[in-house]
Amino acid sequence: DGSEWTRLLPLHYIFLSFLYQIFENEFSVRLIFCFLAITIPFLFYKNLRIKFKEISKGKLLIISSILLILPFFRSSAIWPNPHLTALIFLFLSIYYFQKWEINFSKKINFDLILHIFFLALTVYTRRYYVFFFLYFYLYYFKNLNIKEIIYISIFIFFLTVPGFFLIFYFPYYLESTGYNLKFYNTIIITSSIFLFYLIPFLSVENFKWRNNQSKFTLLLSILFLIILSLSFNYDPKLGGGYFMKISNMLLGGNLFFFITALIGFYFLIRISLENSINLFLIILIFLIFSNNYMFQKYVEPMWLIILFLVFDLKFIRKFLEHKLRVFYALSYFLIYSITSIINSIYLVTINYFW
Repeated sequence: DGSEWTRLLPLHYIFLSFLYQIFENEFSVRLIFCFLAITIPFLFYKNLRIKFKEISKGKLLIISSILLILPFFRSSAIWPNPHLTALIFLFLSIYYFQKWEINFSKKINFDLILHIFFLALTVYTRRYYVFFFLYFYLYYFKNLNIKEIIYISIFIFFLTVPGFFLIFYFPYYLESTGYNLKFYNTIIITSSIFLFYLIPFLSVENFKWRNNQSKFTLLLSILFLIILSLSFNYDPKLGGGYFMKISNMLLGGNLFFFITALIGFYFLIRISLENSINLFLIILIFLIFSNNYMFQKYVEPMWLIILFLVFDLKFIRKFLEHKLRVFYALSYFLIYSITSIINSIYLVTINYFW
């Protein structure tokens, strides 16, 4: 029963307790976890190598190395934060899923079993990653026969049994999620944060409205934003993402933030139109990340993982095929990291918002 200390699931802390029993020193445990965290960009790279065989190793290495400079990754590595433990399991799960897809024969094999097993460990570490289970289950349902689906469902149910016991004996794991139905807040914030991670991979071509579908998508995004913004009520002290902070600090309000949310809507709709299963995942994310407060760290580096490993997007492939754009993306995230360090030293946002 960890309710006195945390509302997070216990798997990560069980692992840390074993380390602490061995070394009996907090700093040593932090240092070992920091070294373990370095495997995460490597696992990202291994996944990218499967997904983008035609792209040079150097470019993929740069993309995977971006994780090392993300503010939340660096702070989590020495924390040590369960978010990174979940990322290790998630990358392993996606890795085995991709291997299963390569050798796809509508059969259950060891790769598929490992994919599901590591995905379960991911959820037992950070529960909000449960949406990946629902997303991948749709893949099983579309590509496996009825007999195979029954077997997989039984296996998944078996893996959920510890979770049911945890919730039964310690209901606070469910009660302490902070979940609410204020979608008019979280959908706008999630869209704005999504754009933040999308920007370095876009080009001028992505903003050209050449057909009626693009114009209709823009109109729909504007209408959707207007409807949601009428009820929008969120305190920027409680997170809200990079663009919300900038908007309030430089312009004294949410105008710029709403514009970023609008552009985020637009590209989320376009991505959904490319593949209906993309729409399913985006809806799941909006549903899962409806909370009393939204911090950008919750989805870092989740959107990068989805853009490069989960979705199969044309503009991402074009980005990788370009000679220099990968360096522009690296510069973008370096600037983000530098501003976060400045904020950490001089407490810019704290001095402004408090």
